[in-house]
Amino acid sequence: MSYLLFTTTRCPKCPEFKAAVAAKVQGEGRVLSELDPDFGELASVYGVTAAPTILFFQGEHETFRTSDLSELDSFLNN
Repeated sequence: MSYLLFTTTRCPKCPEFKAAVAAKVQGEGRVLSELDPDFGELASVYGVTAAPTILFFQGEHETFRTSDLSELDSFLNN
């Protein structure tokens, strides 16, 4: 399972969300901020409109997305 995590430098929830992902999520992933050159294009491709947002993939197929820590915990515990 791989993931993309969209964050921004001004987001008050992003630091806590990034820490939770680092501690709990196993697998290959990429953390993007609005400073990343690919941020805008990838956010557009995947329809991401809020930060933080994490997308999980199985191969090329998106399997789950959330911007909520409790939803992330629930997903990871199942």
